[in-house]
Amino acid sequence: MHFAIQKDALVKALKDVSSAIATRVVQPILSNVLIESIDDVTLRFTATDLDLAIQTKCPAVVYKSGAVTLPGKKLLEVVAKLPNDLVTIQVSAEHETAVTCQRSKFNLSGLASEDFPKVLDSRSSDGLVMPSEVLKKAIAQTAFAAAGYDAASILGGVYLLLSDGAFEATATDASRLAHRRDMLNVASPVARREQGEKEAEGATSAATATIDRPVTLKAIVPARACAELTKLLDIKESPEVRIALLSGQITFETESHYLSTRLIGGEYPRYHELFPANYTHLAHFERDALLSVVERVAVMSDERTHLINLHFDGETLKVSSNTPDVGRAQDEVPMRYEGEPLDVAVNVRYVVEVLQKLTSSDVRLEMTGPLKPLIFKGDNDENYRYLLMPVQSKTK
Repeated sequence: MHFAIQKDALVKALKDVSSAIATRVVQPILSNVLIESIDDVTLRFTATDLDLAIQTKCPAVVYKSGAVTLPGKKLLEVVAKLPNDLVTIQVSAEHETAVTCQRSKFNLSGLASEDFPKVLDSRSSDGLVMPSEVLKKAIAQTAFAAAGYDAASILGGVYLLLSDGAFEATATDASRLAHRRDMLNVASPVARREQGEKEAEGATSAATATIDRPVTLKAIVPARACAELTKLLDIKESPEVRIALLSGQITFETESHYLSTRLIGGEYPRYHELFPANYTHLAHFERDALLSVVERVAVMSDERTHLINLHFDGETLKVSSNTPDVGRAQDEVPMRYEGEPLDVAVNVRYVVEVLQKLTSSDVRLEMTGPLKPLIFKGDNDENYRYLLMPVQSKTK
């Protein structure tokens, strides 16, 4: 195998797949990246830890076709330090690989591509195609609320549901719940890969048909895979993403990227019932102003509980924190408020994270009592809701 590729393109391709490289290596080859030539002008890079697999394509000049696996982290480290110029990679029959750029030359020991785990290269015959922008926003606004401490359970995943044109993404760690719902065009295309259909010019070729029956999707996707997917989805480069379920896994495919991951089994909680039907207290804030005040007061919150206290009254929200033997903090932010005075204690990290994810400039906060759920919404975005459970606070 022998090819030349621009340094920046090679670095980007390696970074795209590096998150799927196994960190705890059981099989040495799982620490490698598979590099394959698709045609004379396209390379494909693949990495997997057997739970998550990521592929990306990029342009190159292929002098001699072939495939090789090279140590992923080390190759990225080497290439990142090369001059910003054309990088030439030549692989011997024994998988010894020479990496050359201007006067720099490195030699890496590779492994046979035949020993690399097979990634799902057969696509489902049916799959749904949806706007990349919708999927990316839904995951970005929900995945952060999944339980990072229990990645293998249903709480460690993002629940994706598509039914009757309504697409929902939900994540919870039992203390908070993030939910987004978007209506999709019922006439969205369904991608079908015909028997014997091949890829041309390195891009996926697919026929499309108008949906003539309800299309459904029901899957709990690991939050880690969702986080990687948001990094890969380039809305300008690939306005659509194809989603398919296959052999206990879910796949996401664009023109240049492919990600597959195992699904989390189990029945997701009936989250719709958790949102209160009514509220008795309503507050409106300017998002950036509220975020700034909360972040300042958070400095003096307890490092274990991360609690802050919110006092709603009149036209000002008072935000305070108190850590014995350390100190206390208080700040204020203007608001428009409807309801009786109310005191609520919450985990400040959970407040900061949702304010960072909201895209609206103004925030709406609905409440029904000091120990009842707080519901965060964007003033101009009724499709997104964030439920946060308050905490019983002893601080006065």
